[in-house]
Amino acid sequence: MSKRDEIKIGDKFHYAVRDKGGRFVDITNIGKSIEEDSKIKSKKQVKPGHGHEGDLKKK
Repeated sequence: MSKRDEIKIGDKFHYAVRDKGGRFVDITNIGKSIEEDSKIKSKKQVKPGHGHEGDLKKK
């Protein structure tokens, strides 16, 4: 995955990916990116206290 820069456009923050020449290749709204990531279930089940590494087991 390419390195992403955080840029501010107006009052919103975006992830920006640049090519070798420094031109923008892809710009994504951070809020929408986080929202879409949260809809996807993780394949990895983790122990309590490690929730940032995968999904917690159902109780």
